[in-house]
Amino acid sequence: MRISVLGVGAIGTVLATCFAQSADHEVHLHVRGERGARLMLEGLRLSGVQTADVPANRFLFSCNELEMDDHLTHGSDIVILTCKAHAVVDLLATAERFRKPDGLVMALCNGMGHHETLARAFGPPHVLAATTTHGAFSQADGSVMWAGEGQFNLGASPLGPEHHRVLPFLALLEEVGLSPVWCDDAAAMVWAKVLLNLAINPIAALAGLQNGELLQPDRLASCMMVYREVAMLAALERISIPDEAVFEQQLRQVLLATAENTCSMLQDIKAGRVTEIESLNQAVVDLAEHHGLAVPVNQILATLIRACHP
Repeated sequence: MRISVLGVGAIGTVLATCFAQSADHEVHLHVRGERGARLMLEGLRLSGVQTADVPANRFLFSCNELEMDDHLTHGSDIVILTCKAHAVVDLLATAERFRKPDGLVMALCNGMGHHETLARAFGPPHVLAATTTHGAFSQADGSVMWAGEGQFNLGASPLGPEHHRVLPFLALLEEVGLSPVWCDDAAAMVWAKVLLNLAINPIAALAGLQNGELLQPDRLASCMMVYREVAMLAALERISIPDEAVFEQQLRQVLLATAENTCSMLQDIKAGRVTEIESLNQAVVDLAEHHGLAVPVNQILATLIRACHP
């Protein structure tokens, strides 16, 4: 099996390093820019949950700025997009070039709508929904800290790939310690993960706070206001999500477990990068408009975050 990872940031590095442990499979990394060139020369370094220093020659590489080798064309059984949410559309053609005709594609990115975007591009039988609760962040020296062990969640829509096609990949995830979980309700799986990002990221980013600082009562109440709007939208979409009491408990647990973390949205704003707000709270606003539903808290958060963009 050949696995392609498109976008080798923090989570992409965790996946690629774990996949590299299995000698029976090829691992292909698609990189770009100065960091990508460094990875092609020096390989990948991981610390935290697992410590590894994987040489560059363990991987097949392609680079956005260079001509791609023909032997990579249509050679991947699995293509995983681990890029920023706003880069998913830009990578569709690249993913198609690497994917075998019967290969599977998934986007392990923050936000809503990625599964639908991939299904339109490749057809539902070739697309999986994916989320992860593994936590990782890039360090100043170019290595990645695998800060928290979690799960790799996979699911398919009713028109998605048959379960037997996914079994070899699930076995690989189990073999390399990424703790796969198969979910029969892909939409509920994605919304459950996105709910936390919707409630945490924009508020922490605008206030310049670490996650644990949102546990203060008035700040936590603001997070729950985001949830209540999204819960109304989920009911209209007929998507099952945790009820308010369960979600508040989950939110508190996540904020405690990641108390010293700076969320990715705040990191992006500090670095002068475009955030993922369009696939998060703005996506809630856009979907709500189709139902004639007002979601003013999400609208204000999305507007203010965009005002912080370069």
